[in-house]
Amino acid sequence: MRSEPIQIVLESLRRRPVLEVTLACLAVLLLAQALIGALSLSALNRLVVDTTADRVEVIARRVAGNIENGLRLGKPLEQYFGLSENLRDSVSGSRDLRGAAVLLADGQRLASQGDVPADAATLARDLEAGGSRTAGFSRRASGALMAVADGNVTVAVPLTVAGGKVAGAVVLAVAKDGEASRRLIVDNLQVLLTVTVLVGLGLAAVFKYLVPLTSLAAGGRARFVVPLLALMLAQGVYAAYTISTFRSGWLEVTRNNVGLLAEGLQRDLNRVLGYGLTLDRLRGVDAPFSRLAATFPAVAQIELVDRDGRVLARADARGAMDVAGLPAQAPQAGDLTLVLPLGAARPDPKAQGDLVLRLSDTVIAAGVRGRALDAVTVVAVALVAAIEMLLLLALLMNRAFSARAVMPDGTRMGPDDESEIGRIARPVMFGFLFAWALPLGFLPLYARSLPSAGLDLPANLLLALPISVEMGCGLLTSLLAGRLTDRKGWQVPVLAGLAVSCAGMLACAAAGNLLMFSAARGLVGLGYGLTWMGLQGFIVTRSPARYRGRNMTGVIAGLFAGHLSGAAVGAMLMEQVGFRAVFGVGAAMLILPLAGVLILMRPYMDAGRQVVGQAAVRARAHLSDTLRLLFTRDFGLLLLGSVIPFSIAQVGLLSFALPLYLEAEGVAASSIGRVLMIYGLCVIYLGPLMGRLVDRSRIKKGWIVLGGLVGSVGMLGLYFNSGLLAAAAAVLLLALASCFSGASQSPYMLALPDVQRYGAAGATSVMRAADKLGQMAGPLVVGAMFGAAGMGAGLAATGVIYLCATMLFLLFAPARPREDAA
Repeated sequence: MRSEPIQIVLESLRRRPVLEVTLACLAVLLLAQALIGALSLSALNRLVVDTTADRVEVIARRVAGNIENGLRLGKPLEQYFGLSENLRDSVSGSRDLRGAAVLLADGQRLASQGDVPADAATLARDLEAGGSRTAGFSRRASGALMAVADGNVTVAVPLTVAGGKVAGAVVLAVAKDGEASRRLIVDNLQVLLTVTVLVGLGLAAVFKYLVPLTSLAAGGRARFVVPLLALMLAQGVYAAYTISTFRSGWLEVTRNNVGLLAEGLQRDLNRVLGYGLTLDRLRGVDAPFSRLAATFPAVAQIELVDRDGRVLARADARGAMDVAGLPAQAPQAGDLTLVLPLGAARPDPKAQGDLVLRLSDTVIAAGVRGRALDAVTVVAVALVAAIEMLLLLALLMNRAFSARAVMPDGTRMGPDDESEIGRIARPVMFGFLFAWALPLGFLPLYARSLPSAGLDLPANLLLALPISVEMGCGLLTSLLAGRLTDRKGWQVPVLAGLAVSCAGMLACAAAGNLLMFSAARGLVGLGYGLTWMGLQGFIVTRSPARYRGRNMTGVIAGLFAGHLSGAAVGAMLMEQVGFRAVFGVGAAMLILPLAGVLILMRPYMDAGRQVVGQAAVRARAHLSDTLRLLFTRDFGLLLLGSVIPFSIAQVGLLSFALPLYLEAEGVAASSIGRVLMIYGLCVIYLGPLMGRLVDRSRIKKGWIVLGGLVGSVGMLGLYFNSGLLAAAAAVLLLALASCFSGASQSPYMLALPDVQRYGAAGATSVMRAADKLGQMAGPLVVGAMFGAAGMGAGLAATGVIYLCATMLFLLFAPARPREDAA
């Protein structure tokens, strides 16, 4: 039957399908390569800035140390004699220095050199306040503040007196290494363009000569597999080059920074040698050697070597080291060794001797490994977005070919397979979450930079206020969206939510204080709840019962893919255009999900109205009906035994406990982010597979119970093991629990007779509201456990709660066969 319409397509469009498919695939390839290129270049630029800031901070702390030595004598900073000369001598010879200043904690300038940064006073005041309260400032792990603006990298370090009180600040500004950035950008763009062109030509050749036209018209796997392989090849080659660039770039900048720091020590030694002393008569050089090694971890040890190769002095960060018995050997410069001549006006290997700095291979290897992981993270995020674009392309191509196919009775083939309803809503959910997640990475930072507008609340509560208001508003509209779906159709909450979210994003960009910003985030939350629940209502009302598991997991996969990609792109945009502009970009990006609704989902709007007419009587439920539904043995136990406990564990671990837990274990922030990515990647790619597996099962209850057991075991494991690997295993098991539960909860719930009487979309909204309630309670429950039992035991106690709730559901909830949902 299907071969006849395919033949009609082939006869009428024999010249065009290959060209259309090839151009469409090339468009996706270009977009995906542009995204990975933008993310990689942003990460490279951040690498240059961070390494430059490392160098500037070391110099600034050296200046601060000299000044603090004088402050220990008892004089206040305002009466420090010779402060200008001290500052001038400390920074003399520093390459690319734009300006330096010593300021009081209130921002008053005491001494300066060169062009003092315009934001020096603000940096000093923020240091005294104990954090970065100004937009554009970032707090480094060491406690210093950093600002990047107008081609300068500015670093401020505190001047402390007895008791650790901040009396002032040393602020240094240097020119960002623009030449290095330009060189990296040009080289990467050349490689990116070359790889894209070669893979694009290969893709066109494969479609032209190797893929049969019948496979394209029949919707064969070649439509998706061939461009996917081309995409992975292009991104894999570019990723390998990017990883190599990160490694070599970080190593080069680290060597340059160590060399610049050592030049100051070289000048001091040459000044002493200029008085007529020889190297073997120098005493006490171990102390400055040790101080330099302690301030820059990449320096393993520093040696003073005479012209015959004998080591006269050697020290590391812990102090002086024994030199007895060391063989005489001329030092050789290399990747991990820097040699600076001493006792000559110009570089001369036959001068009195050399200053030798040996870099730590352990620190260098760890840094290189970290940069490589950064590059891999960028590739993973870009590939997630690229695959979503490829899925959209496959959907559009399937529709295009189906629309041209005519059945023997004269009717046209339907636009979509009813088992693939989730694939229609997935691109819309992805686009919506992509736009919504753009500012998520910096919301607390931006909130901290805004005036409090007279709100007399603790600092941490002020920072959490915008997010809490947004979640609360989302909870309210998720309940409303279900009723709207049953009464008006799924398109009403979806379109209304997009409009409200757009207005909220624009209000965020215009907010002038924290109160206005919180209200604007509340508006975004209202829109989020409507659209998020409306799209799930589309699945509930349009998907056949036997396919609900796979369709719902497909939509949730689009949600996580958009969240993951949007947050990464938003962080990149923030560094380039600032905080407020990102909100404007997010508002503009909401055009994409709107276009998806009007183009991809339009065929289901009229059909949706017919479904609404059939469900109108059931939709007029009152509060008493909702309460009756909540206290049923089946629906109530589903919420109490699975939905709410899982949400408590999910948000309590991922959003609250895990960052604190891993930070206490000494794990870097970048590694914490990568561990959290495990959850999203599993839900995106394993979730739909689990959905298909659950759809084939008659009994859904077993999958819900399995999810609860797996997730609780992951939480309990943190009591017996600690560290990065244990946390990663817990996140992985919780992700698998999400896949099992997410695929089975909705089909199980929708098969319940009480739910069918109440209304499918309305009951789904109640379940998602319970989900939100668990998410709101998660940080509170886990935080209380932390206070009562400590981190490891607190997480294990949360796992025990999850396990007990799962056993309650297992023992008392009824098992419903899939056929009851018909």
